[in-house]
Amino acid sequence: MRQFTKRSAAIVTGSVLAVAGGTAAFAYASGWFQGSATTYATTSTIGNVTAVIDIRPGGAVNNLYPGKLVELKGVTVTNPNDYKVKITSVDTVTVSGAGDCGQTQAGITFPELNTSKVFNSGENTNVDLGDIKMSEDALPVCANKTLTVTATLKGEVAA
Repeated sequence: MRQFTKRSAAIVTGSVLAVAGGTAAFAYASGWFQGSATTYATTSTIGNVTAVIDIRPGGAVNNLYPGKLVELKGVTVTNPNDYKVKITSVDTVTVSGAGDCGQTQAGITFPELNTSKVFNSGENTNVDLGDIKMSEDALPVCANKTLTVTATLKGEVAA
């Protein structure tokens, strides 16, 4: 039988230490300890994203009439939230300030809303928001009026 040399002893000792160290690491990694953690966090508020659009300065080019579509270009959209948002649809449209011409009579829609645009927190300038359109069936009571159109937008948090 062979005798252990210093080299053999060093190899055996190194192997034993490696196994012991591996066992200790396994014990640590497999939950051989106890503890707890507590986290306190606040959540952001939900603010209304606004876009104030005045198409009157465009003159006759921007006048609405039955079936007319007007592009909403160069709009400033303000996002007061801490996060980016994206408009997904228009929920409710109201028309006011035009006497007997309301939404029922004017039939205002936003048929080509820019749903791919992501709005950063704060002011977003020079945005092409989409289009506004007066219904083909708009009533004559809406002629020669200044309409205030308010739209309730739906959206989502954007990445």
